[in-house]
Amino acid sequence: MTHQPTLVGFEEVFHAPLNEPHQDLLQFPQIDTDALRCHGKQYGRAGELLVESVLLSVGVQSVGVAEHLPFDCVVFLSQGVLRVQVKTATRPRANCFNFNISHGYHRSPGGVRRYAENDYDLLALVCLSENVVKFTADRRRSQTIGVEEVEKLRRRPGASFEAALSEVGVDQMASAPTGPMPFLLLRGGAEYD
Repeated sequence: MTHQPTLVGFEEVFHAPLNEPHQDLLQFPQIDTDALRCHGKQYGRAGELLVESVLLSVGVQSVGVAEHLPFDCVVFLSQGVLRVQVKTATRPRANCFNFNISHGYHRSPGGVRRYAENDYDLLALVCLSENVVKFTADRRRSQTIGVEEVEKLRRRPGASFEAALSEVGVDQMASAPTGPMPFLLLRGGAEYD
């Protein structure tokens, strides 16, 4: 058995005791609001990965993008590339998963802002405690998914994706273009480069 020595100065990192504060996350979704707030980025990332998992399970390739962009992943279709913004709700309140479709943070210099019309093409709403995703082209700033919709989303994970593609006018049966894969032209704007 080989032994890989650690770099000088990293000994403490590799022998640090396990962080106990994360034990509260093992109880998800029954965790308190402070834990949700503290680990918000982590739950957002979990939502992004769930979206990629659902897309892959229905045969659609996607890839996550850099954090500073107004969309979270790109989806590769035979006709081109779509940009998807992911919003994650960790658990329902009053029998609904609630989503605020904006970006930024209240305490950041830029504050909370609306998305521009051409920031993304589709929205993926993640109900994390139920492990389901609803895709939509609806751009309303406030959206909800009722708990009664969850079972339908679970039974056919790709159905809302098909419906969202139809809403933006993407024909899934169209022949693939020749040459480099373009960004899709949506909402009457210029082609995205």
